[in-house]
Amino acid sequence: MDAPGSTLVLYRTTRNAPVLTNLAAAAVGGGALHAHGPALHGCDGAEAAETVTMLAQQRGVTAMIWDGDAPTDLAGVHRLAKEAEASLVVVEWQPAVRGGDALARDVLADPPCDVLLVRPGEIADIREIIVAVGPGPNAPLLARLARSWAAAFGVPAKTLHRVASDDDVAEGRALCKRLAPELEAIVEVGRDLTNLLAECAARTGFVALGATEHVAMDRVAARTASGQLATRAGATVVVGRTAT
Repeated sequence: MDAPGSTLVLYRTTRNAPVLTNLAAAAVGGGALHAHGPALHGCDGAEAAETVTMLAQQRGVTAMIWDGDAPTDLAGVHRLAKEAEASLVVVEWQPAVRGGDALARDVLADPPCDVLLVRPGEIADIREIIVAVGPGPNAPLLARLARSWAAAFGVPAKTLHRVASDDDVAEGRALCKRLAPELEAIVEVGRDLTNLLAECAARTGFVALGATEHVAMDRVAARTASGQLATRAGATVVVGRTAT
C-alpha cells in the first residue's frame, strides 16, 4: 500500500488562514499539511503561521511551515507539489483580482495532483456544506470531502444536483446516492445553475463544485457558474479538479 500523500496549501492572504487551514486539514489523508505562500511571511506572517499550526494540531494534523519564496507560476507549484509528495494542492483563489487569477487558472488547467481552488469567506458564515455534483470526473473528489468538511466546521452537509425536467429526478437522486450515500440529496429541476448556486451560497455560506475544464480560468469570472459565484457571493466557494 502506498503511503498517504500530503496536502500542500498556498496561503496568499493572512486573514484567510483559518478557513483554508480548517478546510485543508479536513482533506488530509494521513500525511502532513505543507503550508506555503506570501501570507506566512512579512509583518503578519508569524501570526498566520502560528494560526495554521494551532488549527492543524486541533484536527490531529502535522503542519509544516515552509520558508522561502512562494511559487508564482505553474512550474513552481508543480515543483513544490513534487517535493512535498502532495496528493492534494489547495490554492487560495482570488477571482476578483484585475485580469483574473493567473496562477489559479494555470494550476486548474494543468494540475500536479488533485486541486482545490478556495475563495474563502468567513468561518462564522458557514452554516451548511453544499456540494454540487454531476456525472463529470470531479464530483467523486468533492463528494468524498463533503463529510470531512462538515465535521471540520461542525455543520451538516448535503449534495446538490440540477436536472432539466421532472423525468430526470430519479436518475439525479441515484447519482447523489452513489457519490455520497450518507448525505441528504437536493435535486432541483430546471434552475439556472449560477442563480441556484448563488442562492445556496447566500443561504449556507459554503458551496463546492467541480471545475469547468473547457473554459479558460482567466475568463471564469465572466463565463462559468463557479467564477460568477465566487465574485458575487460572500460565501466560501471551492472549485475542485481531480488529476486522474
